[in-house]
Amino acid sequence: MNVAVLTMPLSESEGVPAAVAPPLVPTPGATPSPPHPDLSPPDFHARPWVHARAVGGIAALGLAAGVAGQAEALARAPAGLAAAVGVILLATPALVVGHQYLRMRASPGALLSAVADAFTRGGVVALGVSPAVVWLSATSDLGPTVGALVLFALGAFVLLRTLLNLVDVERLAGGSTEGAGTFALLWTGLGGLIGLRLLFFFTF
Repeated sequence: MNVAVLTMPLSESEGVPAAVAPPLVPTPGATPSPPHPDLSPPDFHARPWVHARAVGGIAALGLAAGVAGQAEALARAPAGLAAAVGVILLATPALVVGHQYLRMRASPGALLSAVADAFTRGGVVALGVSPAVVWLSATSDLGPTVGALVLFALGAFVLLRTLLNLVDVERLAGGSTEGAGTFALLWTGLGGLIGLRLLFFFTF
């Protein structure tokens, strides 16, 4: 009579049945590692008091030009703040719509945070240079001229910072930096034209 003998694989060193490794089961709630672990997303979520200080800085820069008592310069004080708010309200929708139309990867929330961060940085810079404009307004007739030049320089700084932020958020989302750079450059150009138009409207 033939008897079937069941054999099990033996470990060569110990002569005991070899252990079978259990299958790997993913841990519940585990998230896959990001494609670029060496890159960390920028922190665009500033505290509310930082945003308030930025808005105050842009307004203070305009008010600084009117310290010498010139009614015309004082009337132009809100120009910088109005131009900044106008760019955000008029150009940001085009940014979100164009970004989605081109099927880029960064989320609309990341785009808005990038723009807000750039304007916040610009406002903080404006607050820092306001004392110099106040001093020039009080001691000479250069206050309005210097204030206008500083506003133009501040606008260029904000647009450049926005351009870099938009490229960063698209790169961190895994998108094309070349396409993001071109699109961001076109959008910052549009924002710059809107800002200049509003600045001249409120100034002259």
